[in-house]
Amino acid sequence: MRALGIDVGVGKGLDLVLLDERRVPFVIAARAGLGDVERLVREGKPDIVAIDSPPRWALEGKSRATENELARLNIHAFRTPSKAHGEGRAFDWMRRGMEVFELLGRSGYPLATARPWKAHAIEVFPHASSAVFAGCLPPKGMRKRAWREQVLRMEGVRTEELTTLDQVDAALAAVTGLAVLQGKVSALGDPGEGVIVIPTNAPASTYRPGTLADRGGTAALFAWCACGTCDQQVPAGSQFVRGHDAKRKSLLWQQVRSGQGAIEELRRRGWETPPETT
Repeated sequence: MRALGIDVGVGKGLDLVLLDERRVPFVIAARAGLGDVERLVREGKPDIVAIDSPPRWALEGKSRATENELARLNIHAFRTPSKAHGEGRAFDWMRRGMEVFELLGRSGYPLATARPWKAHAIEVFPHASSAVFAGCLPPKGMRKRAWREQVLRMEGVRTEELTTLDQVDAALAAVTGLAVLQGKVSALGDPGEGVIVIPTNAPASTYRPGTLADRGGTAALFAWCACGTCDQQVPAGSQFVRGHDAKRKSLLWQQVRSGQGAIEELRRRGWETPPETT
């Protein structure tokens, strides 16, 4: 079972993350174009494609029914207007997203607003997905990326290779797709203008800031080793197989020396940086 998640941007391009049931990102692409999407769906053969973008304009006015329904759950999204109201540059990313949906339709993944979901493309919203997975909105003051990475780890997704918020959001889109394939799905809104799919059969009446709920003991019992070089599991709450923290540090030092960054993670973990960088 495979799901492709796509975070849509214009200047930055598209961010793509392909997950399978192990929930290890085995394809991550940044600054991708439409050709990259076409190639990845052809070669990666995902069972579902989840896109963080509206597929259609509102039928009228300045928002769609799906965004209004999310707002009633206290989950607020950027409003998608009718085409007549969406001519400004602020909506360029929506136009790009609609191009992605059109491409996927030609590639054998038509838009789905109801069952069947398999072999279709769906609209998702990472902020909504993270609230649904966690059972709450992020605690006040917690940074967006830190919160969403925590939600992904709770869902058993290895996050160490996700180096930007856009890649984190693409991974949230992909894990939402996996949940949908497993039957955890609600589609909010009017199918005529596109529906946002969230990974639950029964949304809460409203979502409030809080902490991650264990959902009756069904939270992930394991995580993936954070070393980035193996596919071994560790107990939930742990980060590394014994001795693999040294492997992670060595990998980060190699990346620093080859100009790939990684300084931020070294400092976040409290590890020293290569002598030549100090």
